[in-house]
Amino acid sequence: MRALKRSEDIRPVTDLKSHGADIIRQVENGRAVVLSKHGRAVAVVVSVEEYEDLQESADRYALQRAVEQAETELDAGQGVPHAVMKKKPAARIPGKD
Repeated sequence: MRALKRSEDIRPVTDLKSHGADIIRQVENGRAVVLSKHGRAVAVVVSVEEYEDLQESADRYALQRAVEQAETELDAGQGVPHAVMKKKPAARIPGKD
């Protein structure tokens, strides 16, 4: 995503109705549009590709945080040994059928 140009990329939400095609064109050219209402940012319009990339990044970040939390718990002796988990029935583990 390109750097925000305040003079071009922040637009009142009313521009959606009167300049919708221009906003879409700008987004298709790789520039996000910040929509404002009463001078405050209320939404950001990005391309579907950019949105998907942001979602993937958020998912990777969440996974990394979960791994870090698990490592912290293991370091503190709060983990469950592999041998114990291996004995648990798969049906009791979420996501396993």
